Amino acid sequence: MIKNAVVAGLVMALMASAGLADENWVAYGFDMPESVAFDAPRDRVILSTIIGDPSAADGQGNLVLLTPEGEVINDAWVTGLNAPKGLSIVGDMLLVADLTQLHEVDLITGETRRSLDAPGAVFLNDVTSNGDVAFVSDLLSDSLWRYADGELTLWLSDPKLAHPNGVFLDGDRLLVGSWGVGLRDDFTTEVLGSLLSVSLETREISVVAPEIGNIDGITRIGNAFIVSDWVTGGLFEISGEGDVLQIGQFGPGLADIASRGGTLYLPMMLDGTLVSQDYP
Repeated sequence: MIKNAVVAGLVMALMASAGLADENWVAYGFDMPESVAFDAPRDRVILSTIIGDPSAADGQGNLVLLTPEGEVINDAWVTGLNAPKGLSIVGDMLLVADLTQLHEVDLITGETRRSLDAPGAVFLNDVTSNGDVAFVSDLLSDSLWRYADGELTLWLSDPKLAHPNGVFLDGDRLLVGSWGVGLRDDFTTEVLGSLLSVSLETREISVVAPEIGNIDGITRIGNAFIVSDWVTGGLFEISGEGDVLQIGQFGPGLADIASRGGTLYLPMMLDGTLVSQDYP
């Protein structure tokens, strides 16, 4: 599942024009890959694959294990999920956002310990944690959930979140990538999404960088935040001052990105690939 010549060539051409380094590798053959987490203690990449309809509770979704070099270790490490999306690690557990539930997966055995319901949730999407506490976004209900001490509770519901998707816990604030205002049937929006900041103490929402795109993933490398636009495939760098620079252009479906050191992991949901790309 690695180094498809055609896919790799297209990615290289796009990155050459955007000024990023050539890709490290491209793994392909996945069905709707959505999110990535790097499991450092076990030196492996974990990829969520929806397999089919992103909104269907059909039990077809699974999690895939890969080496840091992009070789598939296990293409069905965890099975029987619905439409798994965001991933984040807390202790010895992997948290998986899956429509209206948050799964706790044992990182050693791959067994699902518990599936926590989120009453009133519609489309749980991304997960972020500091290794202890985690936050989960709900794209379709303008809500954020908090996971702590094994409990999942509604933390904030506010239309100012404007369809929150990507989340990233950054010290005393939660960064939120909004999808935008005025959601259309094709999942484009009347107004593009912004990078938002939510105070963990007061829950006050402020704008870091306005109207960037339909933001899916957020990660941080050094002092820069990197965000992805699912609809256009744009990859953007955002400075601490909120300055925005487009650093890459992929195809539509650039989903929930992650990073390890200076390496980006870029799931291409519609192409069925996972790209490893050095930054800058």
